[in-house]
Amino acid sequence: MNTTIKICLPFTLLLAGLMACQKSDVVETSQTSLPSPIASAEVSPPTTDQTPQPQQTTTKKPSVEKNSQKTATDKRQVAVTQNSASNQRSCKIGAYIIDKDPKGLNVRSEPNSQSKIIDTLPTNNLALIVDINAVQGDWVQLSKAQSPGKLEFQGNGWVYTQLLGTSTRGYGTNGVSVYDGANTQAKAIGRIPSQRKVKLLSCDRDWALVEYQGLKGWIEPESQCGNPLTTCP
Repeated sequence: MNTTIKICLPFTLLLAGLMACQKSDVVETSQTSLPSPIASAEVSPPTTDQTPQPQQTTTKKPSVEKNSQKTATDKRQVAVTQNSASNQRSCKIGAYIIDKDPKGLNVRSEPNSQSKIIDTLPTNNLALIVDINAVQGDWVQLSKAQSPGKLEFQGNGWVYTQLLGTSTRGYGTNGVSVYDGANTQAKAIGRIPSQRKVKLLSCDRDWALVEYQGLKGWIEPESQCGNPLTTCP
């Protein structure tokens, strides 16, 4: 019995020593597996400076688009004015009113239907003769308008050309020649019988552009008579 106890005692001590060694290994292993605070600090990402930076403000330059558009518009308006002025020609012919509007014929300050009416000429007279000194587009400029025994208008005013007319001379002949240009070197394109009333379309110096029964062309000064009541000398 004592012998058995003696034999078991060394084994018990040995077993206790082995168990102590195993616990020591487990503790050491656990300690070595934990991350090192120093290592963690070394691999941690650097902190960024969170101090707010002052915002840069940019001053917006004023747009020049509107100014450019206005300049372009002004240039176009100047070009139109210049073109209109360049289209104006000098004339020196006589004509008479053929307008039958009972309200009269408007005389305007400029050669367009939107300009100011500066006078109204009567259309119920037997004859109202006008002196023309310029033309621009479909408008002619009057310097004087006179009915029998009365001066109706004097100054500078514009009327619509086709409300005026003239007559052909060619007395005692088969009529007057009509040309395709305002000069005697132009081609003759037809004839208008003598003493015929024709519609005035335009003028150039002392030549008249007229229309008669579909024929349109220029007649020379000697072929015109601006008086609807009598023959011209």
